[in-house]
Amino acid sequence: MLSGKAGEKAHEDFKLNGQYQNEPEKGIVGIPFVDRYIEKAALDDIDDAAQRGQPFFINVNFMKVHQPNMPDPDYIGKSLSKSKYADSLVELDARVGHIMDKLREKGLDKNTLVFFTTDNGAWQDVYPDAGYTPFRGTKGTDREGGARVPAIAWWPGKIKPHSRNFDILGGLDCMATFASLAGVELPKNDREGKPIIFDSYDMSPVLFGTGKSKRNSWFYFTKNELTPGAVRVAQFEAVFNLRGDAGVKTGGLAVDSNLGWKGPESYVATVPQVFDLFQDPQERYDIFMNNYTEHTWTLPTFNAAVKDLMQTYVKYPPRKLQSEGYSGPITLTQYERFKFVRDELEKNGFSIPTSSGN
Repeated sequence: MLSGKAGEKAHEDFKLNGQYQNEPEKGIVGIPFVDRYIEKAALDDIDDAAQRGQPFFINVNFMKVHQPNMPDPDYIGKSLSKSKYADSLVELDARVGHIMDKLREKGLDKNTLVFFTTDNGAWQDVYPDAGYTPFRGTKGTDREGGARVPAIAWWPGKIKPHSRNFDILGGLDCMATFASLAGVELPKNDREGKPIIFDSYDMSPVLFGTGKSKRNSWFYFTKNELTPGAVRVAQFEAVFNLRGDAGVKTGGLAVDSNLGWKGPESYVATVPQVFDLFQDPQERYDIFMNNYTEHTWTLPTFNAAVKDLMQTYVKYPPRKLQSEGYSGPITLTQYERFKFVRDELEKNGFSIPTSSGN
């Protein structure tokens, strides 16, 4: 765990391990106790902000409920189910509550936006402390269960209590939203002076009930995809990458307990699966073409959305990955294909062929 102030070199506070050990004076703190220190740092930051009387931004990232779920001893057995995951959830709820109490104590609650969300879908298939989601798929898949997460925004006097919204929004939009509320312009160039674009839209009209989301589409990616593995336009979603499909395919031939996200990419042939997320948010009924309905007409719409996305790669080439994951050997064919794809994008954009025949 590192800490530091802007412009200064960060220093190590302590190392982490996976034990029930809490000895920061010896430089070691176990996972169960980490959130005590994260909570304290957040509360100290709020005290400091209240004293300075200036606008502030705090990003609080608790360890809970990330696997491995090892609840703080104070919260073991506090949940109804007495499971590690549920105990950790009770702990998370309590610590968020302490932060909210501090905002009220300092009189900052009427002028502070609090936004609660999480980084990805649940890792469902990990006994005994798996996460839970009503949606299909898990973390690391292009299904709704991999990307659709809880999001709660709170600002008394600005956001109507108990209001709900079903527009297309995502974690990417936090950046533009926070910048807008703070009156800060997003940079036009990166640290190296190269042009940079943010796939981010200001959510405040949706939060305040004064307008609609600027998004009508959403793109789903696993780690190595350049073309999206799934696409949503309005209420309809097209799924091309069936990775981790209901745990049928996993990462090896042995009996595998990680049924959800570990499997390889697996793409449908010619046409995608299509789902109506308003009527079927759990992606159970493929309506592309079957004996009771037919939605092949949605494909040109998905095609247009992906084409627009792919053309942005010519003007704003994807950045180098922070780390390289192994996805098979690099081949001469891949190199030639990459060159062909770049040339084709510049000339013709991108096209998903529609199936022919009856």
